[in-house]
Amino acid sequence: MVHRITSLSFTVDNNGSKDGAADFEKAIKLCGYGRFHYAFLLLCGAMFLCVGCQNGINAYILPSAECDLNLSSEQKGLLNVSFLLGGVVSSLFWGVFADAYGRRYILILTLLSDSILSIAGSFSQSFKVLLLFRALSGFFIGAPGSLVYTYLGEFHAEKQRVKVLCYVGFFWTLSWLILPGLAWIIIPMPMSIQFSGILYNSWRLFLAIIGIPTLMVTLVATRFPESPKFLVSQGKTEEALVILRKIYTLNTGHHEDEYPVKVLLSDSTMSNNSKSSYDESSVLTELLKNIWQQMRSLASPPLLKYAFLCWSIYFANMFGYYGFGLWLPELFNRFENYHNLHPNRSVSVCKLIHETDLQTALPTANVSTSIVNECSPNMDEMVFINSLTTNAFCLLGNIVSGYLANRVGRRTIPVTTMLLAGVFGFAIYFVKSSLQILMVSCMFSLMIVTSNFVISSIVVDIFPTHVGAVTICMMTFFGRIGAIASNLAFGMLLDISCEVPIFLVGSIVILGGLLACVLPKKKS
Repeated sequence: MVHRITSLSFTVDNNGSKDGAADFEKAIKLCGYGRFHYAFLLLCGAMFLCVGCQNGINAYILPSAECDLNLSSEQKGLLNVSFLLGGVVSSLFWGVFADAYGRRYILILTLLSDSILSIAGSFSQSFKVLLLFRALSGFFIGAPGSLVYTYLGEFHAEKQRVKVLCYVGFFWTLSWLILPGLAWIIIPMPMSIQFSGILYNSWRLFLAIIGIPTLMVTLVATRFPESPKFLVSQGKTEEALVILRKIYTLNTGHHEDEYPVKVLLSDSTMSNNSKSSYDESSVLTELLKNIWQQMRSLASPPLLKYAFLCWSIYFANMFGYYGFGLWLPELFNRFENYHNLHPNRSVSVCKLIHETDLQTALPTANVSTSIVNECSPNMDEMVFINSLTTNAFCLLGNIVSGYLANRVGRRTIPVTTMLLAGVFGFAIYFVKSSLQILMVSCMFSLMIVTSNFVISSIVVDIFPTHVGAVTICMMTFFGRIGAIASNLAFGMLLDISCEVPIFLVGSIVILGGLLACVLPKKKS
């Protein structure tokens, strides 16, 4: 199977007659569902796994980097925020380019760049150099973090689309299982190499190793085609038809000539883009035209209303995801330490925060839950165990959401999961033991992660192809703004009262669940 897929040559031919015309939805449905789609899901899942690793790696390298680079709490916070800001800046940028020049090209370019940056960044010998590399990594990895949904969704018929987009979220959760396990093996290694004034040790090796799978995935991605749905939206129906024939052959085992579609109907919404952008005298002029056309289409009713609705829901989701995800593992460890000292006493969350001065363990805008105040190159095992337990529990959400995707209404999963996530967020205020905080942490993470992936799949399903990438990239932009806002909110509001950030995050997540009640039932 792998040999047949990787040896494909997606070239344009002109066979076929005028009969057997079909639009894209009918054409992709006639391709069936089989070996190509399974392999393609694995490819997109591997891309998403690489994205997840880059998003979580700071939590494991910073405690060791703190000692090597003499990092202050503010500098550690800046390293985390620089990665998020890189993604914020790139969100709209990559969406516009993907809608203008294709999903595959942008994905290959950005994955390759991130792999090189990750390996090169492992040689950083100062805070400023590492800061630059992490910001650039956030900028480039932001593209596959958004576009994987679009790329994957456009190869599937409507019946399978939402389901497979839920399943691809499994790989994100898997990445957050692999990260602590891999870090547990590599970072404690007593490795220290010096050459030409450069120190290279275990945390740097860990950073480089994360970049190697990304490079391998990039090489595999070059053997897969551009999205046929994107090609149809650009008027390149012959190219799209060749790709669909190849998919049909791989899925069914029949010859390409047996594919019933002979003429693929063009997408009328982008008929003025049937010529390649490179036929124009100015690439910049053509790009600006594409930006204007996309924004004008997105601003037309009812798309703009639904766009702001989806962006607001995702902002609320990521506000909660990074808000509580910021300090739940640290809080769990604080409960463990407290009960070790006082085995027969119970304590509320706010009293625990006050007594152990949790605020100092959470510098403003610092998303790393494993950073401690003193310089300790090795992390406590509880950080790894807690992360593995919570993320393993989240795998259930990916499996269940994929199973239920075509069995319940479009609104059901995001509404239910976000409302429950808000309730479990409130429950954090009432926990009084390490076991209770672990249970609440698992349930909150399960609900918020499940809704995260379902919302993304709904956006791909709602919006037309010619604005799909820019819409989901803008959604990612607002999500990352929510992540940064929750970081800043916790840093500032914990000085006032520990109750304020707990109930603020829970309330915003519940508001997102209520907004999901007005998502459209059918495609716009």
